[in-house]
Amino acid sequence: MRKSIGLTLLVGLVGLGVWAGLGQAQHGGHGGHAAQGSEERAFLSGMIAHHEGALKMAEEALARAKDPKARAWAQGILRTQKGEIDLMSAWLKELGGLDQRAYQAMAQEMAAMLQELQKAPDPDRAFVELMALHHKGAVEMALEALMTAQDPRVLDLAKRIIQDQTEEIHAFRLWLLSK
Repeated sequence: MRKSIGLTLLVGLVGLGVWAGLGQAQHGGHGGHAAQGSEERAFLSGMIAHHEGALKMAEEALARAKDPKARAWAQGILRTQKGEIDLMSAWLKELGGLDQRAYQAMAQEMAAMLQELQKAPDPDRAFVELMALHHKGAVEMALEALMTAQDPRVLDLAKRIIQDQTEEIHAFRLWLLSK
């Protein structure tokens, strides 16, 4: 399991690099000003795919997991992230629509993470370990958005993602240490 978690982390970091690279490409790679809304579009598009991946993982956990805490986390993810997807989708309409490159790059990563969960012999532990890594990726994406976005709504969302998902990572780690 540890070897596959390491692979998932590597895939996640590569994807984050792809996502961050998209932002850099839009900046011309020199930290200049991108077209209005391009940072927001890349972030929101990637985060929608990221959240969709979390929803699929949560659904898988609810289908297979037995631990009440793991199941409660899965239910919370379904509740929270569905609403955030709706919110981000509405904002994207105002900003020119989905950034397909950012969305597709993240969707591919999320599919690999879901496959790993589906193959795991211990779905409770796998869900929590993978969701901790998943949240870490979201926090890293949100930190980048916090530094580059111009839209106050996106800044507020990024801040909330960092706060909420960092708290959950802490809870996940405590749960993992207790097992």
